[in-house]
Amino acid sequence: MITFITVEDVDSILGASWTDESKKAKSVLMANTWMNGLNLKLPCNKATHETIIPDDVKQAGAYAALAASNGGLYQQKTDSGVLLSKTVDADDVSVSKTFAELATNSTALLDPDLQLALAMLKPYGVSQSQVRLVRG
Repeated sequence: MITFITVEDVDSILGASWTDESKKAKSVLMANTWMNGLNLKLPCNKATHETIIPDDVKQAGAYAALAASNGGLYQQKTDSGVLLSKTVDADDVSVSKTFAELATNSTALLDPDLQLALAMLKPYGVSQSQVRLVRG
């Protein structure tokens, strides 16, 4: 697994108070794991063949770690879209919700810090609608 960011990187980018000390290591682990799943196309050092992590990728990783620390990185959405109407009755117990239609894979459902991270990573090949096929 590629280590895109460290706790020290995030502290440097967002300041040391970005989350509780007890959450930092796990939030950075979650951000690194999430970023590895994006299959980013990063530059490589031609002499050493090591992957180069650009500063904007580290910054995106910092925002992903921040989203992770707030529970917004691997969050399950139960409702999608904008609430258009809501009905509540007390005696005969009637509850009704109406949402505007919004695709469940829409980035509008994501934490704002995660939306920023995805936007920053687009130059490196991130596409939410991309499907990878491998033929054997």
